Amino acid sequence: MSYIRYFGHSSFEVMLGDTLMFIDPYFALGERRKYPSARKDVHDVKRCDLILLTHEHFDHCEPATVAEIAERTFATVVGPKPALAEIRIPEKLKVDVKVGDMFQLKGVNIDVVQAVHPQSAYPVGYVLEADGKRIYAAGDTYEFSGMMNISCDWALIPIGGTYTMDIIGAEKAAREIKASRFIPTHYATFDNIDVDPNEFAKALAGDPKKKAVVMKFGEKIEI
Repeated sequence: MSYIRYFGHSSFEVMLGDTLMFIDPYFALGERRKYPSARKDVHDVKRCDLILLTHEHFDHCEPATVAEIAERTFATVVGPKPALAEIRIPEKLKVDVKVGDMFQLKGVNIDVVQAVHPQSAYPVGYVLEADGKRIYAAGDTYEFSGMMNISCDWALIPIGGTYTMDIIGAEKAAREIKASRFIPTHYATFDNIDVDPNEFAKALAGDPKKKAVVMKFGEKIEI
């Protein structure tokens, strides 16, 4: 059974076929964070096959969390070099990626795609495919022309508007990405991204081919 579970911010647990993945795990409750992650403790993570990091920023790459999960589960950590440099685990558990890479790992086809996030040393997004399903994890990005080349079933895109697309930009991106379902991410965690995801849903409401799926923190949906 393939599914997506949303922990808040840009953190997801994704099952595609037989492969269990974490995307940008960010579970700590720091002083600036307004809402806690739906995953409060990583010590009960019994299984994880892949951890995908989109870039090195603290709210997408939490070194202690990634190391804790990888060391217990022997998960492979996939990410660009600046993100992987933050993770203190054996090098054999790391896969360094660049935009344009395409490969299969643990039963999942992974396409590494562009992300436009000038504040990062090297940001990426991912298109993940297995079990006949494709998911685009945008990470932190502004809208860019190459989005029209992205084809997937589900797109996880930021809407917060500080260092990423805002709702207007995310709506434009949704028109360009070849997908039918869009899950808004990267909002509400901090004061400077405290936007209402339902406004994004309203922006897409008039298009019968595009639907926003606003997930509650901790919610799991089958895909």
